[in-house]
Amino acid sequence: MDFNIAINQTLILFLIITMGYIAGKNGVLTEDGQKSLSTVLLNIGLPCLALSSANMAYSSEVMPNIIKIGSITIISYIVIIGLSMLLAKALKLKDGTYNAFISLIVFGNVGFMGYPIAFAFFKEIGVFYASIVNLIFTLLVWTYGLLLYDRQGKIDMKKLFNIGSIASVVTIFLFLFQIRLPYVIQTALDLTGKMTVSLSCILIGAMIAGVHGNKIFKDSRVFIVAFVKLLVIPIATAFILKFLNMNDMVISICVLMAAMPSGATNAIFAKQYNSEPEFASIGVFITTLLSIVTLPAIVYMLTNFIFVG
Repeated sequence: MDFNIAINQTLILFLIITMGYIAGKNGVLTEDGQKSLSTVLLNIGLPCLALSSANMAYSSEVMPNIIKIGSITIISYIVIIGLSMLLAKALKLKDGTYNAFISLIVFGNVGFMGYPIAFAFFKEIGVFYASIVNLIFTLLVWTYGLLLYDRQGKIDMKKLFNIGSIASVVTIFLFLFQIRLPYVIQTALDLTGKMTVSLSCILIGAMIAGVHGNKIFKDSRVFIVAFVKLLVIPIATAFILKFLNMNDMVISICVLMAAMPSGATNAIFAKQYNSEPEFASIGVFITTLLSIVTLPAIVYMLTNFIFVG
């Protein structure tokens, strides 16, 4: 990962987010428009971006990387859940705040932000590897994540079979068996998928513009979430994987996905189950806002301290 290229890509995404912020502030992209755009991205854009990444020739490095990224992601989630529970107890958080605090740290925005970031830095192969992370994320968020908020509830297996998880599975299947889609279909997926990168950033900017009130900066617990989610976890992940002699691609994908801000799923679940929805929403907002600064910092760390020597 060349630092200058990485920083340029980050700045490009930041500029597009700024466009979305301006659009949100000036009413060009209203709340209803954001909901519609979010639905389009979730059900069309992101799945197309994932599926289009399957059109790659098989190489000897890909399969080992798939296994490594999948294994690291699973282990990371287990460790992060455990540590976030200990931290929440140390802070003496109760009930809904306890649940939201853990969820904000565990579940990052590996969809709306993860895919565009992976594509910006590594093109199709980056999105393909991000699909592995996203598949594990989907399985976990609709099992552990759901039970975290709804302790009396049951796992709805139907939720696991959403378009995001299905697209991830199909993407991996197409690649493993080297199935090539017809030119017309592949081109349509490519064009739609690449559109997703810009639209996701515009949506994020508009969402940031829609949060009001000075109280969003007064809750210190939110900044603890941001510090752990955006800095501690990705930095620790980078140095541990470097110590384990993982290759640069595996480290890059795992660290970048770990550096993503808290996902909107946290706020959605919190609101649905009346489990501190305001705290969860502010957490999503603050981590997304701060990630504009922390992500370049993580990239700088990778290029100057991890990928050297």
